[in-house]
Order: sequence, then structure tokens, then C-alpha cells
Amino acid sequence: MATERDNVHRQDGLEKTAIIALTRNGAGMARTLAGSLDRESTLFIDRRFREEGDPGETFDLPLRPVVEQAFAEFSSLVLFLSAGASIRLLAPLLEGKQVDPAVVCVDDAGSFCVSLISGHVGGADRLAQEVAGHLGARAVITSASHASGTLAVDLLGREFGWRVIADSTTITRASAAVINGQPIGIWQGAGEPGWWPNETPLPENITVYPALEDLAASACTAALIVTDKTQSLDTLLADKVTVVYRPRSLVIGMGCRRGVPVEELESLLAEALQENGLAPECLAAIATAEIKRGEPGLEQLAERHGVPLSFLQADELNGVFETNPGAITSKSERAHGLVGVWGVAEPAALLTAGADKLLVTRKKTTRATIAIARMNLDGP
Repeated sequence: MATERDNVHRQDGLEKTAIIALTRNGAGMARTLAGSLDRESTLFIDRRFREEGDPGETFDLPLRPVVEQAFAEFSSLVLFLSAGASIRLLAPLLEGKQVDPAVVCVDDAGSFCVSLISGHVGGADRLAQEVAGHLGARAVITSASHASGTLAVDLLGREFGWRVIADSTTITRASAAVINGQPIGIWQGAGEPGWWPNETPLPENITVYPALEDLAASACTAALIVTDKTQSLDTLLADKVTVVYRPRSLVIGMGCRRGVPVEELESLLAEALQENGLAPECLAAIATAEIKRGEPGLEQLAERHGVPLSFLQADELNGVFETNPGAITSKSERAHGLVGVWGVAEPAALLTAGADKLLVTRKKTTRATIAIARMNLDGP
């Protein structure tokens, strides 16, 4: 049985696929797939059909231990096995779509690639299409939103790294409203605009509103809100099923003295976000001066939040004081004398975000400074 530690392993962001073949025909297709799949994969072939030069691993029957191991260790599985046999092997292992790996099964003739387990959240729908493309087969996908060509509530913005802030019951209710053609409202205050293909019109029951208040006043059954703000929506949208998405939209500019511990930087960051009603889940990057490369506290802060740490040259930082002086609130003679820059936090945030104004102007402690800008992205 898969363990909680296995579940964490599956959610580490790595797409690792186990390709498992039990028959001669399956082994041939598995070899083809392993050589063409655009993701890290490991081939598992029954010893009877192993050929010299085959990569991956060999197994002896029974098959169940092989599937159990793959289910625990890989983010997705491709089984060259019938749907019925696959289900019987997988049934004792299933915990839920939030943690189960994606599973696709392929029939022995290579005609159909069936998205079997974790179609949406786990990515089996996408994997089935990918496998079908490499094998010349037909992808079989039964997810309601995919079949009806509408928006998938639990996948909105996933390709950009958006996080869904809602419990499973709320997501289910919102998804049902979308699929059943009830009026759906979307308001986007931050994040990437390309969450729906430009060449495809939105379904008729889905409306993008220019203002949150307009959506609140509408007769929509469900509200999908894309924002990096933490304001409560309970009163404003009390009559609607509400799902909130957190885009990676905030860039942190930060400067510090040498040796400042990560705890002090973390405290400054948390205070700046809380005071300005910004969601920590929306952090996209931390930026600082090149002279701070190798600073342990900054490196640890970026690692804690899973975001890149970028370094800007002194002339880049100083240039902002000339090209966009209105966005800068302070200019430090002391910093310029010590390290050759007029300031770090504010210009670093602006440059990295590609923005012309700050969301949060310079906030400082005795040993560190912070400023926050929103990523410059086109509107929806």
C-alpha cells in the first residue's frame, strides 16, 4: 500500500513515468514509447520478452508487486494491460485523486490509450493524449469537462503554477455548475492571461467580469477569483460557490547586511505581506544585488518558498533611479558609498517584475529592506 511519504514523493514536481509491459506486443510498444516520451521514464519489461539493449528494469511474474512499487515511486504509470486487469491491480492502492499518480492503460493491439486514474489532477488525460500521439492510437478520456470542451475548475492556471485555494467539496460544486451550464463568473486581478486558448471562445455560460463588484452583483452560481490579495470574499460573494486561485505574481526585492539569518528575513517578508493583504502563496521570485550572491539567509529564504533568487548588477539597479525616479521612494547615500548602489529592494523588485510601480514601497529593519512589485502581465 502506498504511504504518506510516497504521496509527498509524487508531489515533488517531477514527472517520472513507469512504463510497464507484460506481453510481447506490449513490450514492443513500450520500447517505442520509452524512446519518444518527452519526460523522464523507466521501462519495466517481463523477462520473457526482454531484448538485448533494452533500458530499464526486468521483472518476473507476478505483476502485482511491480505495479505496487511503481504506484508508490512514480508520478505516472503507463500499463500495457487491459482496463479490467489494471483496475483489479490498482484498486487496493487508491487513496484519492489529490495523491494518486496518473495511470494510463493501453490495449495489446495498441488501439486505445485510456485515461484510467487521476485524469485531471494527476494529469492522466494529458498523458493519454501524449501516449496516443506516439503510438498512433486513440486517446480515451471520459472527464466531463474534457468531453464537453469546457473549463476544468481544478486545472485552471495549473500550467502557470497557480494554486487552488478551496476544499474538495467547493471545487466539486463549482465544477458541477460549469459542466451543467449554470452561469459562471471569473474575475482576474493578477496572474497570466492565457488560461484559455485565444482561438477558442469561452463557453456561453462563462463570463469574465472587469471588476470584482460586477461579478458580485451578477446572477452567477459560481465565482472563480484569480488574485494575490487576501481580502475576505465571504460577504461580497456570499450567494456564490467561490473558488480562489493564487497566481505566482509577486516579486520580492530585498537587501540585507552580511550574515542576517533567514528567520529575520522571513519575519520581514511575512510582515510586509500581511500588512498589505498579499498572499504568500503568490511569491514568484526574490531579487537582490549581485554583491549579495552567496548570502546564506537570502538563499535559504528563496529555497523555503520554492522561488528563484536573481541578482542584479549595480548599474542595472542605479539605472532605475534615472529611468523611473517616480517609482522610487528613497535613495541611500550610505548604500552608494558602501556598495555602489543607491538602493536595492525597490529597483530590484521593479526590474525583476518588469513593472513601473511598486505594490509595497521600501520597508526596513535595522539590517534588511524589502519592497514588492507585481509581475507585469497583460490583462485577461
